[in-house]
Amino acid sequence: MNKRSRKSASFMKSKTRVKIAAGIIIIVTAVTILSILVVINLAQKPSHEILTSNAKLNNAGYLAGSKLFLVSANAAYGVHGGQACFIITATIRNDYTAQQPPPMDNSTVNSSGTAYFGLTATLYSNSSQISANDITSPGSVPLGVPQIALASGQTTTVEIDMATSDRNISSYIIDPIAVEGYPIP
Repeated sequence: MNKRSRKSASFMKSKTRVKIAAGIIIIVTAVTILSILVVINLAQKPSHEILTSNAKLNNAGYLAGSKLFLVSANAAYGVHGGQACFIITATIRNDYTAQQPPPMDNSTVNSSGTAYFGLTATLYSNSSQISANDITSPGSVPLGVPQIALASGQTTTVEIDMATSDRNISSYIIDPIAVEGYPIP
């Protein structure tokens, strides 16, 4: 092999090494970016698996003198929208009827006993109320929380997300908001 051929072969090996190195850099960069995107995406989704709660529900049964019956409720500490939360999952049944309609049901349009309402919660550490904001989304303008429409006898499960970093929650109360017999505008 002459001098020129050796130089050309050496140049080709060097060029191949550069291409391999560039390929490795591209793969490492792509994996890094993908990992970052996965972490960001996971941080934005609600997570109920951070820490379970032993907090006691203080108002099982009918909520605040209404005919909205709290069938069950469970709570956990988690993250919603990047914020630390106390997350309550509640199952509610509407026991209003056409004969015993929800408040403000003065029209003949709602003869089924359908109730329209929102739900939030009040959190306590021993006997002291904990400062927490309801960030359940999407909230409606008049209620600040999602509006629920529930036909007579119907049951639904609702998530209530209370933003708080407090991990000493000993009890909670589920509070109905604006129980009406028609959609709340």
